[in-house]
Amino acid sequence: MIGQRGEPPPLVLVYHGVRDLPVRDDPHGHFVRPRDLVVHVRRLRVWGYRLATFGELAARVARGEGAGWAALTFDDGLADNLDIMLPLMRAQAAPATVFIVPGWLGQRHPHHSAASILDEDGVRALHAAGIEIGGHTLSHPDLTELSEEEARRELAGSRAALESMIDAPVTVAAYPSGRANDQTRRACADAGYAAACRNSGQGSWSDPFDLPRQDMQNGDTALGLWLKRYDRYEPLMRWRAARGVRRLVRMSRSFTRPLGDAARARPIAGRS
Repeated sequence: MIGQRGEPPPLVLVYHGVRDLPVRDDPHGHFVRPRDLVVHVRRLRVWGYRLATFGELAARVARGEGAGWAALTFDDGLADNLDIMLPLMRAQAAPATVFIVPGWLGQRHPHHSAASILDEDGVRALHAAGIEIGGHTLSHPDLTELSEEEARRELAGSRAALESMIDAPVTVAAYPSGRANDQTRRACADAGYAAACRNSGQGSWSDPFDLPRQDMQNGDTALGLWLKRYDRYEPLMRWRAARGVRRLVRMSRSFTRPLGDAARARPIAGRS
């Protein structure tokens, strides 16, 4: 989907946590360094992207106006989204969307025992700061393993809980682990959402309930981001040699000196 003036294709990036965590201590690759997040925002703007929430981008795509727009999304609602991500996004004047699992609020992340999930006050604080809040189901199941009715209950329950929490509409969703099928997408529409997204480049820009996102992981390079904007990264990683190079790069990154905290990330001006 390239625009008439040669704009880059629409792009949605998916993150989880934002903190200085060595790759060796992050087996799922769920944390990006604050400095890297700032670099990603800068690169997108250099490449000609304007930034939007996922909901705004999905609406533009539906109108055939998605080229030249990108969205940064964050799954699971980790507490560092409030403490670290939000100040960074404010410094860059960049919008963002956070997809929340109400059943996880106030707990430790099930895959990262040292990482906490936001509580209800944290979700409300993100919303008050202008971050778009989206649904990520009630309990983060694989929706493709559920019946259509069970999937609808997970999605609708998440939406209802979040709308009650922030006293505002919740119109977008992200499928846990990006997994969805035909009945999942029908369930999402029936649950009252306007759009939903997947992971790892899966999906289609022609279906508002199957929109693709590109995974941003700990140790990802600028070259990786460049490949992902044209959906070339995942196909390339199917080659064994490319996977080996990625592992070497991430191993080398695991021994780099950490930034220490978000305050060391240099603000970069730009328009959203």
